[in-house]
Amino acid sequence: MKISKFIFTTGFLSLFSVSAFSQGPFGYYNDALRFSQSTFGGTARFQGIAGATTALGADMGTLNSNPAGLGFYRKSDVSISPGLNFAGTTTNMLGTETRDNKVSFNIANIGIVFSGAKDDIVPGKYRGGSFGISMTRTNNFQNQFSYSGFNKSNTFGQYVAELARGYSIDEVSNQDINALTDIVGIAYNTYLIDPVNCGVDADKNPIQCPGNPWHSLMSDNIVKQKEIVATKGNQSQWDIAYGGNIDDKVYLGASLGIATIRYEANKVFTETNTQTRDTIDSFSFYDNLSLRGTGINFKVGAIIKPADWIRIGVTGQTPTYYAIRTIYDYKLRTNLNADFVNEFVIPDSDPTYSTLPGTYNYNLTTPARAKAGVALFAGKSGFISGDVEVVGYSGARLKGADPQELDADNDVIKNLYKTTLNFNLGAEARLGDYRLRAGYARLGDPYRHGIVDNLDRTINTFTFGAGLKSESFYADIAFVNTFYKSNYYSYHLNSGREPMAIVNNRNTSVVITIGTSF
Repeated sequence: MKISKFIFTTGFLSLFSVSAFSQGPFGYYNDALRFSQSTFGGTARFQGIAGATTALGADMGTLNSNPAGLGFYRKSDVSISPGLNFAGTTTNMLGTETRDNKVSFNIANIGIVFSGAKDDIVPGKYRGGSFGISMTRTNNFQNQFSYSGFNKSNTFGQYVAELARGYSIDEVSNQDINALTDIVGIAYNTYLIDPVNCGVDADKNPIQCPGNPWHSLMSDNIVKQKEIVATKGNQSQWDIAYGGNIDDKVYLGASLGIATIRYEANKVFTETNTQTRDTIDSFSFYDNLSLRGTGINFKVGAIIKPADWIRIGVTGQTPTYYAIRTIYDYKLRTNLNADFVNEFVIPDSDPTYSTLPGTYNYNLTTPARAKAGVALFAGKSGFISGDVEVVGYSGARLKGADPQELDADNDVIKNLYKTTLNFNLGAEARLGDYRLRAGYARLGDPYRHGIVDNLDRTINTFTFGAGLKSESFYADIAFVNTFYKSNYYSYHLNSGREPMAIVNNRNTSVVITIGTSF
């Protein structure tokens, strides 16, 4: 099992021990939140009004938001929505500020709808319906941030020494160096850590102190720390949906969602000794993670149109049940001090060791979601639409091969996360065949205030868009600007004195939709 060293939450972990022999959390509660939150992906029209579409219809994005919107289609439709994402970060840590940028291409939405709407001359209250299939990108993990600064309080080596506590020297030294499986093994073989001894036996062999403690051979004075964290991947969902129209007043729909996760994180942490004549001059630690997941959910929705100027929509989605597989590995390279190499006749001045790739499979159940919305129309001149969504993040659940092994992570989820309200507000103005759009979305902070820290993790998004619609063709463009803060820990110490990074994230997406009706 991968023990998470790179922790995005904070001092809440001080309530638990994260050693290899503990029953504390392994860090998978971070995955539970990461894959439970979602953005409003979809077409450029959908994103141009900040996803405020629960009470609207006749857009490819409604397959993912409210399938009842399919009942508004009068013609069949096909569209594709490519986009560019510009991710920027400003990281404050160890008294320094570092900026990073990353650009990525994606397909925000693609889909097809087959309309079965009845002609007006056909009698009956049921006016037909539409069937559709679409893919919507609901999360974008393309990002990068970094930092560099001087740490006067602690080192990564101290973290590894705490992680190793409880291991006997025989357990570590007898490992096959070509088949190492954990951080402790590679740290020992690269001279980053060594056991704490309390005397020698009759044969003058060192005796490890009671409790099997370890210590770091890296200087505990001032060290320069640098790290680059790069992530990529996405969360997407295929929706198979049907929506029907009853008397042009009530619209009902349902969809089956097949969700996918592709997430990768590559991290390089470097620590340099600023003192002289020590064992280690510097070291670099590499952490690579690849995660794949597939899930399933079900959604139902309704839209009521009591009058032409108003629509009221509601939708609910079941929890999403994911099966997730992770593959991870670590590598550590140290640059040893020349005096140390010569004194102890070390054969390699920059020893490098890697672990074998490890795998871990687990199940994740993300929370159910419920949303309600209202849209007000000004004839054919445009509309204003607003949504409110409730999500109980504390309801996410993890399950490993052993049903109890992730209980501590589930306890963190229940105590650390909370139920939030998310808001979407959008408007569209119609000028003949042209459209102008704007919107605002607010995703509430999922953390319980004061348990971790006082950082506000609310996600604010401002959107703008425009479009052109003719009888059988339409084209739209949207600009989506998202801002939020997060924190980051490279490692965690029992003392709770590890440095924390504050990351200011800004993402700008440009999405274009091209579609045709037939």
